[in-house]
Amino acid sequence: MIRIPMCIGTLVLILMSLAGCALTWQSALNEAYHNDPTPQSKQLLAIAHDLYMQANDLESLTRSIKAYQTVLIHNRGDYEALVQLSNQYILMGTAYFHNRKEKSAYFKKAMRHAELAMYTNTAFKVRIRDGSEPWEAADALNKAETEAMFFWVTALQYEFKEGMSLAGKIRNVDWMARALIFLDRIEEVNPDFGGGAIEFAKAICYYVLPEFKGGSKVEGEAYMHQAVARGKTRLLPRWGRGKYFYTMTGNSEKAREDLSWVSAQNLEAFEDPYPWRVFFQEDARTYLE
Repeated sequence: MIRIPMCIGTLVLILMSLAGCALTWQSALNEAYHNDPTPQSKQLLAIAHDLYMQANDLESLTRSIKAYQTVLIHNRGDYEALVQLSNQYILMGTAYFHNRKEKSAYFKKAMRHAELAMYTNTAFKVRIRDGSEPWEAADALNKAETEAMFFWVTALQYEFKEGMSLAGKIRNVDWMARALIFLDRIEEVNPDFGGGAIEFAKAICYYVLPEFKGGSKVEGEAYMHQAVARGKTRLLPRWGRGKYFYTMTGNSEKAREDLSWVSAQNLEAFEDPYPWRVFFQEDARTYLE
């Protein structure tokens, strides 16, 4: 009998397990529509916005999502409705579902709606029609599509963190490099966007990517500190540093310090969208408990 050394046998099993874990992407181009607002779609959009700004639990977030879906019935290419649905699907997946498969479904739906929002840019749509992948056509996107790019990246990062197994993360780590392409484009066309959100997203990418694929722990740490410095009026950077960065670096004391700070803040003093402020604070308190 031929005996395979334990390390080689383990490697073979890992490689076999990775075979079915690739994140695939099918273009949403055939679902894209022009953004043609009507008086009714504008009125419905205002109603949906009001509902979103009051969403603080599963029931109210579901009402908000349904309201934005109604906007799309009257204007299927409505940019604002598409990006807000992308944003809220991310929040729904991370805040209100615990099953990995359910989370993944929401994050992928968020990525798809963000891509549909990008198609309001005609040059981008042409590039995709000619065979480019979304990240390959990112240089066609402009300031108007900033949120679409950002939510695509955010949904991808949540899919990577909460929707994938360890094997899936190993198999799909290249997607973090694709996320960086969008983040670099946002910095080119809208450098003041996000109050630290872009720097935080870049920190995650650089820290997750191995060095031979463009990753850098030094760059990741630098971007994380930039995120906190730029995000003094937002909860996201301190929450993200405590929840993810200090956890990845093994500094539990610093993680608790950041999340204790988040849990103690007056939500009215910060600029993150209200539903996300609620989530950041409740999530921080859950971690501390």
